[in-house]
Amino acid sequence: MNILELKYLDYLGVMPVIDSCCKCGSTSIKTLSSDVGGFVCSKCYSNEKIVSDKTIKLIRMYYYVDISKITKLEVSKEAKNEINSFLNEYYDRYTGLYLKSKNFINNLNKLTV
Repeated sequence: MNILELKYLDYLGVMPVIDSCCKCGSTSIKTLSSDVGGFVCSKCYSNEKIVSDKTIKLIRMYYYVDISKITKLEVSKEAKNEINSFLNEYYDRYTGLYLKSKNFINNLNKLTV
């Protein structure tokens, strides 16, 4: 689901910056922020929430991966939560859209917890 959500942002024309710092262009990434529009380096970091390195790598991989080539993907619960949080905030801030399928999946996840 997260892969499709991320790819859909590009289609909408509001893709977050995921190849470098969205403020200065540095490739030494510290965190991910929906407030500033993507990756943030340690020089530009102010008070954004810190996400794990795994989450930063997964966001890039999600965008560039060919979905038809995925056979198995194991992601930690922490990384899933960080990615979901980022994508939800990003959609709210830049698109105003809330996907019905996302609501359905969130409700299913609540049932299994």
